[in-house]
Amino acid sequence: MYSNAQKLAAVLNKWAQPAIQELLGNNLSRLPFLSSIEAKIRSTGWVSPMWSMAKEISPILDGVSSSLVEPFLAQYISGIPDESIPQLAHNVVNDAIKNGGLSLFEGKVEFEPEDLEELKTLLKYNLPIQEVSASYNVLTEEPTPQGEDADEK
Repeated sequence: MYSNAQKLAAVLNKWAQPAIQELLGNNLSRLPFLSSIEAKIRSTGWVSPMWSMAKEISPILDGVSSSLVEPFLAQYISGIPDESIPQLAHNVVNDAIKNGGLSLFEGKVEFEPEDLEELKTLLKYNLPIQEVSASYNVLTEEPTPQGEDADEK
C-alpha cells in the first residue's frame, strides 16, 4: 500500500512531466560539451539548423524524472502528516485556480488554470478527500448559555 506522500509525489511527477522534461532538456543543452556536440552535428548538415539535442533527449527524460524527481518529492512531502496530504493538496490547487494560475521559480515555470484543472482531476482520482462527518467550528464570540446554564444568569 502506498502512503499519501508517495501518491502525491507520483501525481505531481505525472502532471508536471512536460515541464520537468523541458527544464531538464534545457539544462542539458547548456552544458558546454553538449553544446559543442550539438554545434558539430548541425555543421555536418545531417540535421537542420533548428535541430536541438534537448528536444531529441526530452522524451527519454521521463525515466530520469521518475527516478530522481518523484523520490525527492516523496521525501519532501513525507514531512507532512499523511492523513492531511489529500486535503492540503486539494486546497493548494483550488487556491491556485482561484488566483488564476501558479508561477514557480521566479516565473520561469508557469501553470495556467487549465493545467491546474488537470491536476485537480488527477488528485480527485488518486487522492480523494475523505469526507469528515463532523469538524469543530471555532467560536468567534461568547456562546449564548442554554439549558441549566441559561437559568443561572
